[in-house]
Amino acid sequence: MKNSFLKLWGTPILLALLSMFGLIAALLGDGLWDILGWLTLSIPLFLIIKHYLK
Repeated sequence: MKNSFLKLWGTPILLALLSMFGLIAALLGDGLWDILGWLTLSIPLFLIIKHYLK
C-alpha cells in the first residue's frame, strides 16, 4: 500500500512542497531568499514545459 501511494503521489507532493517553500522564501526577505524562491518556483515550471514539449 505504501509503495503504491508514494509511486502515485510522490512527485505531486514534492512539487507542492517546493512551490510552498518558494512562495514563502520569496516573501521572507531579499538576497538569498529571493534566489531560493526563484529556483524552487522554476522547477515545477521547467517540468511543465518539458512535459508539454514532449
